Amino acid sequence: MRSYFTAGDYERAEFIADSLKNNEIYKDKDRVVYALEAGTIDYFQGEYEESIKSFSNAEEYIDQFFTKSMKMGLKAFLLNDNELAYNGEVYEDVYLNSFKSLSYLEMDEHESALIEARRIVHKLEQAESKYGNLASSMSKADTTDKEIEWKAGTSQIHDSPFGRYLSGVLYAKSGKTDDARIELEKLRRTIKNHQLLPDSRVHYDSTFNKVDNPDSYNMLLTAFCGSGPDKVDNSIVIPSVGDKTGLKIAIPKLVMQPSQVSRVEAVINDTASVLVPIIEEMDKVARETFKIKKPIIIARATVRGILKSVGEDVVSDKAEEEGGELLGDAVGFLAGQVREATEQADLRGWQTMPGRVHSTLIKLPPGKHQIVFNYYGTSGQLLFSEKKTVDMAESDRLEPLTSIYSN
Repeated sequence: MRSYFTAGDYERAEFIADSLKNNEIYKDKDRVVYALEAGTIDYFQGEYEESIKSFSNAEEYIDQFFTKSMKMGLKAFLLNDNELAYNGEVYEDVYLNSFKSLSYLEMDEHESALIEARRIVHKLEQAESKYGNLASSMSKADTTDKEIEWKAGTSQIHDSPFGRYLSGVLYAKSGKTDDARIELEKLRRTIKNHQLLPDSRVHYDSTFNKVDNPDSYNMLLTAFCGSGPDKVDNSIVIPSVGDKTGLKIAIPKLVMQPSQVSRVEAVINDTASVLVPIIEEMDKVARETFKIKKPIIIARATVRGILKSVGEDVVSDKAEEEGGELLGDAVGFLAGQVREATEQADLRGWQTMPGRVHSTLIKLPPGKHQIVFNYYGTSGQLLFSEKKTVDMAESDRLEPLTSIYSN
């Protein structure tokens, strides 16, 4: 599915996603993943109402499954993570609101677009507290009496440049210039914080200053590029857990997929060219915010390993009673091999999530215009072009225009 999406064959990508659902490869426990993929594909096909519906479903499922995970008790430790309902990652729950905001903007529903933009920021602000509560509930359900540290991790990211940018634009266009100015100041601070991420390329571009001057623009250009991180299996050894040594557990690890794109420009009517600067590095935010959930994943996998080991000891002792020490050792060894073989990391995730978002504001006169998004590599070579046509009405309406190159 991802390869077809990357190639821009959204119809085929949609067919595969639907086939995975209809053939129950995407099961009920995978509803979040399917809804995220469907929402993205719908958005880039221009089916904005359907996209909002899918992303709203994903958001609802994430909330439902997260709440359920806090009430599961012992069951949360007996099952592998990939056997449980997938409740999404911090970054997945955050960035679905980006697409909902842009979709509402496409439908000229500015108030709803603003609500979604604000939710991007709110979710990042609340992420550590949310997962801290999950860690607390897991700690209460932990019956192993082992010294397992139940806590959420920390992230240096608690705000979103793109969320602030969208909010500022929408405030300005609704006549709330003071609110827009506040968002612009917060955008500056937020970008400074994001610049602290390893290998960050985001910076405060002078064109962002247009935000609180709504008369200077009537079009929002947005360009997505690259892909979000991949999840891979990462087996680790937890030494000296109780009377067990070298307890092996499997957890997911995020692997970055750096985009080939170095620069994005928009050419207007074959005459003027404007830079479309980076506003947020979604992949780096994903890597950073994954730190919040990671300690909980490790703790849960550790408890699961301990509980399974206790079960192995019971079986091994019974075998020793009935068949001697040699049989007991053999059964214990085989049980351990089975446990390690069945311990698998949860690698589910949003495959079609972009890795980066660029944005700028321009002003066009009424009439038809041709805009070409050009994506350039590090050596200045043209990697991809996407041509768009837009008919600007003689009004104050903010016209959004979006492009994507997933490589």
